[in-house]
Amino acid sequence: MITVRSFLVLGLSLVLGMAIFGAQIGRTVKIGRAFEQYLSVKGLSEREVKANLAIWPIRFSVAAEDLGLLQEKMEINSAIVLSFLRENGIDSAEIIQGLPVLSDREDERLERQTPALPRYRGVVSLVVRSSNVDVVKKAIQRGETLLSKGVGVVGNDAGNQTEFIFTALNDIKPDMIREATANARASAEKFALDSKSKVGRIRAASQGVVEIEDRDAASPEWKRVRVVTTVDFFLE
Repeated sequence: MITVRSFLVLGLSLVLGMAIFGAQIGRTVKIGRAFEQYLSVKGLSEREVKANLAIWPIRFSVAAEDLGLLQEKMEINSAIVLSFLRENGIDSAEIIQGLPVLSDREDERLERQTPALPRYRGVVSLVVRSSNVDVVKKAIQRGETLLSKGVGVVGNDAGNQTEFIFTALNDIKPDMIREATANARASAEKFALDSKSKVGRIRAASQGVVEIEDRDAASPEWKRVRVVTTVDFFLE
């Protein structure tokens, strides 16, 4: 039998249940909103490092009226270049000799009506690949010596430029990422102080592109390494 008392108990139970449910929903919404409050900042880490690999392509040309003389000139000039490199501290094991490129200019001299132009031209390529960066740079600076010895050095095309490379990025990148992340937190804490908030734990983080560029044109063996991180911090 349903009595008035039963209705009262049922009603009070429903009211109490709705109150508890409402409180839980309110608490959940509050927590959800707290999770939505975060700050995204960038952190930077920069270092100057020295290249540990030098790649120096050397190309020179010779010309002659017949192939036998052309080969002789190529051998003589190759010997001069190799001697120059060894005299400047570059080991023979660090020198790679490429295949010569030969061209017959008979059509060219007929077209231009320049019979005095030697018929054959040969371009010889050598590449110095060395970890002795300072030694290679000094040799490059003394390269005019080859001209005084009659070696016709020719310019390198875009794919064969002298390079100074830093190959030990993985050795320094973890520390740089930590430093960039610490700098990001410092920036976040300054913002939080101004807004009367508190920086919490990391919500998300991503590493941007690592950049390596020459410090300046005069000293390409010195590199500037830059690491940028983007970090989201919860605000409390």
